[in-house]
Order: sequence, then C-alpha cells, then structure tokens
Amino acid sequence: MLQEQRHQMIESFLKQQKAVKASELATLLDVSIDTVRRDLEVLENKGNVKRVHGGAILIQNTDNVVNKLFNEREVKNLEKKQEVASLAIELIEEGQAIALNGGTTTIEIAKVLVESFKRLTIITNDLRILSILGANKHFNVILTGGFFNPDEFTLYGKQCEEILSNFNIDIAFITVNALSLEHGLTDFRMHEIGVIQTIMSRTKYKVVVADASKFETSSYINICPLKDIDLIVTDSSLSSNMVEEYSNQDIRILSPH
Repeated sequence: MLQEQRHQMIESFLKQQKAVKASELATLLDVSIDTVRRDLEVLENKGNVKRVHGGAILIQNTDNVVNKLFNEREVKNLEKKQEVASLAIELIEEGQAIALNGGTTTIEIAKVLVESFKRLTIITNDLRILSILGANKHFNVILTGGFFNPDEFTLYGKQCEEILSNFNIDIAFITVNALSLEHGLTDFRMHEIGVIQTIMSRTKYKVVVADASKFETSSYINICPLKDIDLIVTDSSLSSNMVEEYSNQDIRILSPH
C-alpha cells in the first residue's frame, strides 16, 4: 500500500473514531509499528492529527479525546448500555448456553447476569467478562483460548475460533462497532471479526446489542448483513422513525419504547 493511501485511511479512520492506537493502525494497514509512527509524524507535521502516547487523535477537541484514551477505552453511553443489558437478559432462560463476545455492552450484560440467574453456561473471549462472571459460583463459565489482545483484554485467533466451533449455543449477544441497513454489521477490531462470525455460525438465536449511537454508522471490516441476525436490542433513545425504517426491511428491533 502506498504511503498516500495509508495516510488517507488513517485520516478517514480518525474522522470516524476520533482517536486510534498505533497498534490498531498497524493491524488495519498490515504494516509495522515503525511505519505507522512515521506516517503519524508526517500527518502531525501537516497539522491533520496530534500524536499522543500510544497513538493519535484528531487535531480538534484534543483535550476531550485525550482524556478518553489509552490503557483502556472509556465506556461511552454507559447508561444506555446498561439499559440495553437490562432488556437483553429478558431473552434468557435458566440453564441456557450463552455466548458473549468482547465489548463494553456485553460487559454490562455480564454484570446483570450475575445478579439475575442461578444456572447458565457462558462462553466468552473477554477476560473482563470472565472476571465479572466469576462472582456467581453457580455459573459454568468457559474462556476460549487464543492469542491475547492487550488493548481489548480479549482472546482471538484460530485456536479461539476452533474452541468456539465445538459448542452449540442457545443465544449469543454480539456487540459490534457499527451497524447499518446498507453495510450490515461492521467493526474496526480486526481480531474480533472471526470470533463474531464463528459464534454466529454455532448459535440458534443471534442477538446484536447496540446503543442507538451505533445505528446507521459503518466501520472498515464487514461482518455480515443484518438479515443474518435474529434481533437487535437497543436503548430508548433510538427514534421511532429509525425503528420503522428497519422494520420495513424485516429487521427486528427490541427497545424499551
């Protein structure tokens, strides 16, 4: 990939995400960390981005973005994610096998599961979810193997996907970066794509959990069209017009309206 193309992709990514880690860019662009650092230096000299420890941010609103970045991504729209979690668990029955992929919304689901159920089998690739579920000694919790992603505290890779493929899952709660009628489910977390797709292939009832900010947005990597999922659970701030638009395309949405 030419340098100019990389610069365009980096700027496009930052316009959408406002901030990015160098390690994420290295994976996305399939180049070394050193190459990413040189690219960011060029873009900073042009006044387009600002380098910070571990990555870069948009030149605008820098104070805001810096406070929200690095070491661990801040949970945005926390109250909305908690609203989604409270609604999502109504779909669960005692004794079921559940899958939770890595993400901030599924972390909130895990917290509610611990308080609301006595007997569940839960498989996840997220170490934070594992630590939360450990508070309920009656749960049968399964952590996938795989390579460790220190940025997201998740496991990924072929070993992770092979372990997931051995299970028959009743219901999966899937969190993604973006969803839209045109592009379906998309994400910038390259390592998480294969995990999500494997979970979906082994699950009877596939539920996307997403707060309203995720709707009609898109990211870089395609996961699947919306027709491949059974339900989207969202929060009460999603407009009735949006619900109707999705319903007209036979996409089911569950919200607290």
